[in-house]
Amino acid sequence: MGKTEKLKELFCAFCSGSTPAPVKTEPELPLKEMVRKLESFDEEDWGLYAFNREPLSGKFSAGQKRQYIRKANDCGKEWAERIAEEYHTRRPGEIAAKMGIRVETPAVPVGGELVLFAQFVQPDEITIFTDCLDKASSMEKESGCQLLNRERLFEILLAHELFHAVEERHEQEIYTRTEKVELWRKPFSNKSSIACLSEIAAMAFAAQLLGLTVSPYMLDVLLVRAYDRNMAAGLFEEICRLTEEKMRGQ
Repeated sequence: MGKTEKLKELFCAFCSGSTPAPVKTEPELPLKEMVRKLESFDEEDWGLYAFNREPLSGKFSAGQKRQYIRKANDCGKEWAERIAEEYHTRRPGEIAAKMGIRVETPAVPVGGELVLFAQFVQPDEITIFTDCLDKASSMEKESGCQLLNRERLFEILLAHELFHAVEERHEQEIYTRTEKVELWRKPFSNKSSIACLSEIAAMAFAAQLLGLTVSPYMLDVLLVRAYDRNMAAGLFEEICRLTEEKMRGQ
């Protein structure tokens, strides 16, 4: 099967085009200060950020979103432990090999306008693009963020995509696939998955598997910053605003 055909089967991609591009309105923070702020956000904060780009977001109340966020995080953590126990390792590379998943490491994607960081292609291929690793890891010293260590970043991206492979293989039982919302009932019932739950769970899976003390969701901002500082600043403002709105609503 050629590359073009494989991309048609793309299940999940970690990319700069996966989120809207907010416009930066405030002066940009120094990178270290931005990192410290990003590290302070909890799972619920990042879950609300995920719901902010969910097409079905308007169907849910704030309370329902919190329940979904908790269950998606629990799902990711539970499956990280199940997979680590099944394959007797917490190293994403070893897990991928034991699952029969090929890991490709080209510099950049072939064609397309999006900046891709990593992707899972059904049924058994994960690609980590090394250009993003090189650019992001160059910020490690300035930022003081250990997630940007090149080896660590590779593991995080691989672990995130591994979750999507796990989803594919356990779609009949895994929460992110079995949880549905009814869009309408008449004349026939139409139910849909909630896409952002998969991303929330994938981040929790990576954090649990690798023992991270901060959310890998902060890479959504930092990896984009390696390519577009203005877009990254807009994403940073977005998560800050959502967190402030949550605090005011409590």
